[in-house]
Amino acid sequence: MNFAIAAYNLQFGGKDQLDPITRVLQHVDADVVTLTEADNHGVVQTLAERLEMFSVWAEGSGDRHIATLSRHPIESWQIYNTPPLTQAALATRLALPHGSLTIYGIHFLPFLLLPFEIRRWQAVGRLLQIIASSRPGPHLIAGDLNAIAPGDRVLQRRNPPRMRRVMALQLFIIFRLAIPRLLRAGYVDCFRQLHPDEDGFTWMPGNRTTRYDYILAPPHLSPALRACRVVYDAPFVEVASDHFPLVAQFDLAPAIWDRAASQLAGGATE
Repeated sequence: MNFAIAAYNLQFGGKDQLDPITRVLQHVDADVVTLTEADNHGVVQTLAERLEMFSVWAEGSGDRHIATLSRHPIESWQIYNTPPLTQAALATRLALPHGSLTIYGIHFLPFLLLPFEIRRWQAVGRLLQIIASSRPGPHLIAGDLNAIAPGDRVLQRRNPPRMRRVMALQLFIIFRLAIPRLLRAGYVDCFRQLHPDEDGFTWMPGNRTTRYDYILAPPHLSPALRACRVVYDAPFVEVASDHFPLVAQFDLAPAIWDRAASQLAGGATE
């Protein structure tokens, strides 16, 4: 079974960009889409109708909300949006032909200053606790983590002046705590796994500088990974949002699925 998942940030809800966003998601053609900055519930409902997908929308901890679109029926969902897990984590359990798959749509706090990275590190710890206690079996993590992976570069000289002024406060040093915590827990950074030498910048069109969006697979599901790319070629992608979509494809063959389900039954721990 071929399965595609996409992570996409809608930039302040996307109300004024509904048609371009629709065209982008039609081009991506994913089975599941995690939507961050899904701040307008009506936009999510309209996208679900246009794309003929199931949907769930939930409030984040502040004014940034989150959603999941799925071609597969949604069995259940749970929102986590209290400190230290802010802005939100949306766990959506899907009914696939071979069993259930849980998608953790994630949106962490922005800004690369150290206090915010510490908060993201804490949020990852809470997420891992939730996954371990929930024992979801096969699952994926996808969304805008607003964090920088080990070895990734950020073209800070090309960032907006305000961002450069803020980063000057910490001498342009980028602290990397959140993503390594996920990697130590055994999760595989799908894009980096397949593209070790590419930047894979997901922010921002016209001035690509940073990779903020991730799809991560637990170790027993990562062998099913077949492709992962940032979508730069979709119609209207340059104007639909300030992020590019990230999409990963998996081959969820029964043998892989059964092995993953049995080995992941104990959940994820750090």
